[in-house]
Amino acid sequence: MTRKTAAKSTALLALGLALLVLLTLFRLAFLQHFHSPGEGLTAEVRHALYLGLKFDARWVAILLVPGWLLLKNGTGGNVSGWRDRLATPWLALTLAVYAVMVVIAMVNDIKARPWLLVFLTLSGCYRGLFKAHGLQTSRGALRTWLTFALLAFAATVLVYFFDFGTFAYIHTRLNGTMLMFLQNASLSLQMIWQSYPVVWLTVLLLVLLALALGGLAALFRGGLAAVPEHRSRRALARVLVSVFLLACMWGKWSRYPLRWGEAFEARNGFHAQLALNPVLFFLENLEEMDEGFDLAAVKASHAVLAEHFGIPAAFDAQGNPTLKRHIQARPLVSGRPNLVFIQLESLAAFKTSPGGNALDPTPFLGSLAKNGIYFEHFNVVMENTSRSMFATLFGTPDVSSVQNATRNPLMVNQHTPLSALTDYEKDYFLGGSANWAQIRAALKNNLKDLHLHEEGEFKSPVVDVWGISDVDLLQEAHEVLATRKTPFLAYVQTSGNHPPFTLPKHHADFHPATVDTARLKANGFEGPAEFNAVRLMDHALERYFEKARKSAYFANTIFVLWADHGIPRGSTDPRFGDLTLAIHHIPFLLYAPALLPPRRVSTVGSQTDILPTVLSLMGQSFWTQTLGHDLLDPRFAVDSAAFTFTTFRRPPRTGLLQGDRYLNVETDGRAKLFDVQARTPVDLSGQEQARAQHMTALARAYLVWSHYLLSHNPPLQEQP
Repeated sequence: MTRKTAAKSTALLALGLALLVLLTLFRLAFLQHFHSPGEGLTAEVRHALYLGLKFDARWVAILLVPGWLLLKNGTGGNVSGWRDRLATPWLALTLAVYAVMVVIAMVNDIKARPWLLVFLTLSGCYRGLFKAHGLQTSRGALRTWLTFALLAFAATVLVYFFDFGTFAYIHTRLNGTMLMFLQNASLSLQMIWQSYPVVWLTVLLLVLLALALGGLAALFRGGLAAVPEHRSRRALARVLVSVFLLACMWGKWSRYPLRWGEAFEARNGFHAQLALNPVLFFLENLEEMDEGFDLAAVKASHAVLAEHFGIPAAFDAQGNPTLKRHIQARPLVSGRPNLVFIQLESLAAFKTSPGGNALDPTPFLGSLAKNGIYFEHFNVVMENTSRSMFATLFGTPDVSSVQNATRNPLMVNQHTPLSALTDYEKDYFLGGSANWAQIRAALKNNLKDLHLHEEGEFKSPVVDVWGISDVDLLQEAHEVLATRKTPFLAYVQTSGNHPPFTLPKHHADFHPATVDTARLKANGFEGPAEFNAVRLMDHALERYFEKARKSAYFANTIFVLWADHGIPRGSTDPRFGDLTLAIHHIPFLLYAPALLPPRRVSTVGSQTDILPTVLSLMGQSFWTQTLGHDLLDPRFAVDSAAFTFTTFRRPPRTGLLQGDRYLNVETDGRAKLFDVQARTPVDLSGQEQARAQHMTALARAYLVWSHYLLSHNPPLQEQP
């Protein structure tokens, strides 16, 4: 019995429809897994799904174009000689050029134009020179088309898998900034292996590939149906299908095509994320968008920042604007106290006891806050550990694009206020490897006498990709610090509150808690693993301070505790989109019961202010030329501000917190002013024009100066 074959247009449209159904199922799975409980299929959700369907149709159409242009049966004539040898490689080369052209076009359509010319030339030559080559005349042609289709399908599915994991990790879709994790590929792969069901995802991929191969082979093994004999019918079919594919790629009835920015018109940040196609979004945001600093903008905003910091608008020896200033200490303690900095991994304020979480997940941290100096309105610039550390240590927000500043050898020379502590012994403790994010270079290059303690030097067992547990890390740090005979500075970087949320089995005194899932979600935790990881961090602090209190160094030590950043995971606050306070608002406290009386500070602050505040209160004057100041200086009680920045959005949105107002600046420059206390955000920029204009100018100044200072913060001599 002769198998009935399908026309090329029918076959390709059937394939496109099948792929579109699969991508829609992926989108529905995304919605089901990540949407807010009880939201339902609202009008906003339906609109996001509609936009998503159009983005998916665009990607499907892009994949179908080469088949529409080049797929054919062959004439059935004799194929011999050089044409026989060259036809299949020519087809493979043409398809490869098309794939490269698509990637380049998504990043930069102007750069893709030469590739388009090459593709069209190769396509024309293939159709003209190799008319006899096709599905019915060459096994090579069939194998080439099957290989191209399977590779495109596998790449699409893999991107969706990575996108799903990315959103679970940082609550944003896969985009070009994720390439930063490839710079430490081994560590990233370990984290993926330990955090995600890699084996099951591999099985699912293989099953999908097997189904795709079976479907493609069944559809094309017998070739294509004969084209209509009438030229008018052939022409009409070609025009209709071509117009249909072009319409799918354009995406809307408008002068301008559908763009991913339209998804972000949604009032709810999740709805914007739901609408995106991860393949397109990743490719379209792949290009490095940061192009250094704008010196004209730096000069234009010089007076704004100079006034903000209460200094003259000065210039350096080369005539460039500078914020260089000498900070005179305002001591609250006497002598030379030790400093112990404890950086808490991914700890948003809303997930803590001091932040008012009803589950009381960090009672010990709460006791430290109650008996120390607790900063109620403290924020980080952005969501990323190495960027956060850079801002903390050097006072400049790392607003670089895909390549973080710690990974950039051109930015390794930086001034830090800690260089003023010339007589202090300095230690840095990390449970894993200090090769992570090239942090070793940033630390050792700028703190020359630093003792670095990392994985491989500890007695404790490695528990996961992040090295030893935080409980063990703090215990081993204590053992080192207890031997110090001179003033010391220690920086302990925890990492356990991070996927895969490992609970070490050898700590029998820690008991995981069982809490109803609905109650966990209502209080900002996506599940018991995350909740118990936060509890374990608190347990690690409690065990450390139990030993530290008995040591000789405790009474003369200032303990500085803060989070590297918050996390949107589990947040029930939908305000401000990807400038959400769930990312930026973190706990920050100073604890020294023998030196500092307890108090609560309402001044708005940022991680760039940590070192200036700590050095000032301990009586250490210092030089700086970056963006931090002393949060305990009454001059800044009202005007102090915290700059915010979207790590995973390019071009970025920026923000500025000052007092009870939060300014959000969109990518097109539009600024909106909100009351932080209002549960429903209302734009106040029209009512408070002067304030909105001032904060917009200050936010703009922070952004352009952050770009500038990344390469203009050389080490300074610590002499007034």
